[in-house]
Amino acid sequence: MPKPSHLAVLGVAKEVTPGTPVAATKWIPWKTLTPKDDVNLIQDQGQRGAPVDVFGLYGGQKGAELDLGGDVFADTIGWLLASVLPDLVTTGASAPFSHVFSTLCTGDTQPTPQTWTIYDPLGTWQYPGAQFSELGFKWNADGLFEWSAKATTWAYATTTTPTPSFTAVAPSPNWQIIGQIGGVATFMQDGELTIKRNVTAIRGSAGTQNPYRIWSGDVSVEGKATLVMESNAQRTAFQAATVQSFDVAYTQGAAAALNGLQLHCSQVAYTEGTPSYGKEYIELPVSFTAIGNTSDIGASGGYSPIKATLQNAIAANTYK
Repeated sequence: MPKPSHLAVLGVAKEVTPGTPVAATKWIPWKTLTPKDDVNLIQDQGQRGAPVDVFGLYGGQKGAELDLGGDVFADTIGWLLASVLPDLVTTGASAPFSHVFSTLCTGDTQPTPQTWTIYDPLGTWQYPGAQFSELGFKWNADGLFEWSAKATTWAYATTTTPTPSFTAVAPSPNWQIIGQIGGVATFMQDGELTIKRNVTAIRGSAGTQNPYRIWSGDVSVEGKATLVMESNAQRTAFQAATVQSFDVAYTQGAAAALNGLQLHCSQVAYTEGTPSYGKEYIELPVSFTAIGNTSDIGASGGYSPIKATLQNAIAANTYK
């Protein structure tokens, strides 16, 4: 009998030891949930006097990849932000707390590894040691503010049945999103912002099928938006390679129930900005790349291309 996929739930927790699974401490509503298990079979191709190319298959080193996505909730999105921007500073004596995420420029510069858990009708699968190579945000005129992410992990481990519970925080409708370019409120029909890190599974001969470590590299940020072309200002900025700031933000609730997210890049430059005449009004689709700078940094100093500020009722030392 088929098993219903809509009964699958997704959980996360930070790890103490990289690659050692821990029970989920938070459960995250999902829209995209695609694990890919890597077995990497090794072929025995030693010739044995027969016209055959493979004489045996043996288990090689293992791992997995996760392709995840869902709507932005102001409490659970912190787990994703910490997975790519691990310089985290939390302020506030009580809710709402303010969590500021940016590039970590000291120590090993690595995000805290996480265990992602999938609990479905067939069992409970823990994917430990997760490091994320991509975290993207998308918004438009309809629907809810969305995120998508990709991670590399160790091979899954099985565990006992958990008891999931879910956030009471509401997601954000896209109409609440406020965009700014150069510090000026700017109407955007739609947009995307993606934080990327190169992720490498370091492998070798060590008596285990798991990697020695999953390692995160440099941080980069890119994005795009569709603007209504009311003037030549942004086209001129593209032509002149003008550096300006880019912001996407929303807030909802009040007092202790206040929550929201701001994605702020102090310096971006357009890589595309050519008018489109396909509709009855002129559009300007723009693409941009963020530049590492000393304004978007956290406690570790250095440079960062982005600073994300999250407000919610989650206390310090939760995400990292």
